[in-house]
Amino acid sequence: MNRNKKVTMSDIATEAGVSQSTVSLVLNHSQSVKIAEATKQRVLQAAKTLGYQNKKVAHAMGRPKKIAFVLNGLTSYDPFIDAINGAREEAWENDYVLVTFNYSHDEVLASQIESEVNSGDYAGLIYASSMTRHLEHQRVQATIPTVLLNCVSENHDTTPAILPADMIGAYKAVQHLTHQGYRKIAMLAGESWMQAAIQRIDGYRQALIDADIMPNARYIREANWSLKEAYEQTIELLELDTPPEAIFCSSDYMAMGCYQAIAEKGLKIPTDIAVVGYDNQQIASESFPALSTVELPYADMGKQAVETLLALLNQQPILSHRRKVEGELIIRRSSQRPTATPSKSD
Repeated sequence: MNRNKKVTMSDIATEAGVSQSTVSLVLNHSQSVKIAEATKQRVLQAAKTLGYQNKKVAHAMGRPKKIAFVLNGLTSYDPFIDAINGAREEAWENDYVLVTFNYSHDEVLASQIESEVNSGDYAGLIYASSMTRHLEHQRVQATIPTVLLNCVSENHDTTPAILPADMIGAYKAVQHLTHQGYRKIAMLAGESWMQAAIQRIDGYRQALIDADIMPNARYIREANWSLKEAYEQTIELLELDTPPEAIFCSSDYMAMGCYQAIAEKGLKIPTDIAVVGYDNQQIASESFPALSTVELPYADMGKQAVETLLALLNQQPILSHRRKVEGELIIRRSSQRPTATPSKSD
């Protein structure tokens, strides 16, 4: 049968050699009419063979149709929510329900979640971190297939992990600036111990080196993901004897502190200085001027985590156990170098 054609209950009835009403009773778990077990299994097998897309079929076949999504700590405004939404949509498209657990550093709650996840009701586990990091210990252990999201295990290299390609993202941002002729490019970095900060600094440095620009240590400032510290560090950068022509901010949030400092110094973006952010949060498109930024691909990462888990469940080969997902560089007004105004004699 053509798999692109939607399978109907009539198709299943023909395949199983029963009436359409019998198919309906079986697939909808009707308790009002007793169906012989042999007939029931024939209908379920026909539905499976034809690829009938109905969540109740899988339940009737006895296969768990829930995926556990476990993470530690999340705020309502955290962009990592996009990863949860991406995972939920992909799970639903594949007839799974994503159940989210947030144990927020509560050891008792974590133990309860671990018991629930291993209860037999879940097909697989996505163990996530809202902050990119190396895991010394996976707090919620599972006996079911597991995929790591935004984190990687130091002890179990065979556990598939989905990570952001932060080095490549930072490289794209700085390369965009060098391609426009900027050479004095500063960076507002996150906390130096964090994987996201380390990867983005590496990308920044490599883009400069590839453009034959020697990285200047005075241009790299640790602003710790803070708007206030980003503001303070930008003021210091602008007061250098040789201030930067452009600033790459490791987050859109820090870019807002950078914007404030630039305005207080009487400078204009991008006329006097260019700015590029990272994350592509809503504030980036709504700021003035609109902020160029690199998308943090959380939604796609969540989707790929579910895809990888489904591959494990279906015993399909995993091509890469550490998959890095690239984010798109979104160019807006803040980094577009102004063209020179022609003189009257031209």
